[in-house]
Amino acid sequence: MPTAKKRVNITIEDEVFESLNKIAKKQNSSVASVSNFLLEKALELQEDFYFSRVGEARIAKKFKRLSHRDVWD
Repeated sequence: MPTAKKRVNITIEDEVFESLNKIAKKQNSSVASVSNFLLEKALELQEDFYFSRVGEARIAKKFKRLSHRDVWD
């Protein structure tokens, strides 16, 4: 059955493949599914790092701040 998902071919080190394979066997899943899950998590972490940097930059700026109560009341 065809899938609507995109495919990516990558070359990985033997140790990485063995780790993915062990995880897949433990989870009774495929190496591709485990790889997809881990890639999604890595992208989420990258997004978190980005927004942390944005937030830190905003906090570092000197300007008047409003409290939560002031904003929502």
